[in-house]
Amino acid sequence: MNGKDKFMDKNKWGKRAVGLKKKLQFLRLDEDLEDDLEVEEEELEPGRTLQEDLKDKLARKRRNLRRLRLVLFAVAVIAVLGFWLYNQLYVFKDYVISRSEAVEVASGTKYISAGKLFYRYNSDGVSCVSRNGDKKWSITYNMQAPIADICDTTMAVAEQQGTQVYIVGEDGLIGNFETQYPILKVRVSKQGMVAVVQAQENITWINLYQADGTVVANDKTTIGETGYPMDVDLSPNGQRMAVSYLGVKEGILGSSIVFYDFGTLGQKKENNIISSIPYQDTVLPEIYFVNDSRTVAVADNGFYVFGGGDEPEQTAEVDFDEEIIGSFHDDSQIGFLFLNEDADSDQEYRMELYGYNGRRKKTRKMDATFDNIKIENDQILMYNEKGFDVFTKTGRLRFTSAYEKEVEDLFYFGSFRTYLVITKDSFDWIRIK
Repeated sequence: MNGKDKFMDKNKWGKRAVGLKKKLQFLRLDEDLEDDLEVEEEELEPGRTLQEDLKDKLARKRRNLRRLRLVLFAVAVIAVLGFWLYNQLYVFKDYVISRSEAVEVASGTKYISAGKLFYRYNSDGVSCVSRNGDKKWSITYNMQAPIADICDTTMAVAEQQGTQVYIVGEDGLIGNFETQYPILKVRVSKQGMVAVVQAQENITWINLYQADGTVVANDKTTIGETGYPMDVDLSPNGQRMAVSYLGVKEGILGSSIVFYDFGTLGQKKENNIISSIPYQDTVLPEIYFVNDSRTVAVADNGFYVFGGGDEPEQTAEVDFDEEIIGSFHDDSQIGFLFLNEDADSDQEYRMELYGYNGRRKKTRKMDATFDNIKIENDQILMYNEKGFDVFTKTGRLRFTSAYEKEVEDLFYFGSFRTYLVITKDSFDWIRIK
């Protein structure tokens, strides 16, 4: 470029800058406004000075600028609010597959979410994979019927009716051991403590192990004495265990919730038992720790919440007169599904959501076809191999659709309108629209 061309180029950009400056004049700060006010002496009203007229025009310009800013702000607020309402209230019925990763796994493979990773397990072994399906590590074994439990990122895999137990974490194997008797249930804590329910003819054992197989405690149970253990769980810190027993005393069916402590407190108690709460004519098939100090037992006709310090006691109770079709929970609430008996409604189910204080938070009538139900990141996921229905934490339908492949699992990690669908041969990230 020669000197003349450079001069013309500078002139051109100079003129553009001046034009742009004029277009953006309304956004200038107040102290710049006075430069734009030119008042001729002959335009002044009688009895007014140039300074007074200048002040009035400056005040008007400031008012206009404030009005414009308010209008622009209101438009922005309305746009954001409109988008938020649309995103919250609209029922999405379509999706696009934004990304898909092919995977090759054996039949019967199951997945459990562990933070930003997955544990994938089947009869041949367990592996840790990323959300894209990339394998981080793998451990091989041979189990006929593997079952698993997870707490935070620590998982235990055991062979149901077998004797093998493997404990894994984000970095791989933590420990493994074999039990003396066939395994019925397994539960794990964040620290790797493992509770295993084992069967020996007419006796049931509930043993607590360290990850290397060292026995911490064992409890021998019979139906005639303590009852049959319906379910068991460990607190996240591994210090406490809760067991739901079912038994018959004097011809009356009953249940009991027994709390064990394996710390300093429990060492002072017989068999480490710190609390035992009986229930008549009640079956308690599920029990779980919400955190280290709160426990929930789900009955065939309601649920019970337990809390307290040294001796856990019941803090809430909810009873139902209807049959429970299904239940699900997270750290803040528990939900139940019932058949909808309202003759004026064509919706098949009724969903009720409760806080752990025992108060009902929401009731919704709904339709869904599902084999699995869970809560993840404040969304309720109901799905089967053909499709899914997704609800908000308040039970409002957010997304419903059939799926083009056979669904193995569905996950939601809190990403905007994005879900992970696991099929037999792929990880599909879908975006609802």
